Order: sequence, then structure tokens, then C-alpha cells
Amino acid sequence: MRASLATLALAALLGCPSAPEPAPLDDGVEYVFPPGDATEQEPNDAAGLAQDLGVLAAPYAVTGRSSACGDGGTWGDADPDWLSFQPATGDPLRIVLDMHGGDLDVALFDSDEELVQDGAAPGLDDEALAVSLDPDRAWLLRIRCWQGRPDALWRLRIEPP
Repeated sequence: MRASLATLALAALLGCPSAPEPAPLDDGVEYVFPPGDATEQEPNDAAGLAQDLGVLAAPYAVTGRSSACGDGGTWGDADPDWLSFQPATGDPLRIVLDMHGGDLDVALFDSDEELVQDGAAPGLDDEALAVSLDPDRAWLLRIRCWQGRPDALWRLRIEPP
């Protein structure tokens, strides 16, 4: 369920209080996503530095952290994470971004860095893109944190619809 506009405005005003405090939490448990097929590797802060995941067959998952989020309603100091991949087939895919600790967004670009689809939506709900991609070319994904705590966690899943 999406948060109301008033809730989002209050969250922005108060610094996103609905985001969890940095791990470890009060109970001493650190939040982690299940292991993926790959882990984000820096440097990958620009399209030209995108981490190459190679040819991917769904399902596939990558886990990572955004070391910095935007501030004051801008992407300003956000740490973008770029990934490149080539789908194994032209079958429809869902690209799902799970997040913890911030409002993270995912966007899909072609190999010429032209925006194909942007999943940016306000709130802490997971985001998803539904796409059919040409398997004969490389594609780029950008993940960045709009607002949240340092080291917000993310897990990107590429899966059948």
C-alpha cells in the first residue's frame, strides 16, 4: 500500500522517520537480504563504470548498498550504482528493486545511456519495471537513493513476470 501524500510530506520534513535506524538494530540483529547471485562492486558510480553482470538468465539477483542518499529533495549527494547486463532471451522480465533503509529508485537505460523506463516512485515500497529487452544488446540499470539512512540496502531481482 502506498503512503499518502501527507505521510510522504511529513516523512520528508522529518528526514524520513519511517526508515529504520542504521543496523545493528536495538535487538542487536543486523538486517540483510538473502544472498544474491552477485554483490555490487565499486567503483560503479557512472554508466561508464557500470558493473558488468554478463549474460543473465532469470531469475537472477544482485545485492548492494547505497553509501549516500540524496538530501533536501535533490539527488545531490546520492551514490548511484550502475549495473550492465545482457538478457539471455527476449522473454518478458520483471526488474524488482527491494529496499531497506531508504527510498531507492531503479531506472533502465539502453547501451547509449538513453532512459528506457524509470521506476522512481515516492515511498519505501519496492519498485518494479516490466520489460521485454533485446537480448542482442547490453542494458544499464541505475540504482540510487532519494532519501534515507547511510548504507541503505538494496536487492535487485530480475525474474519472469
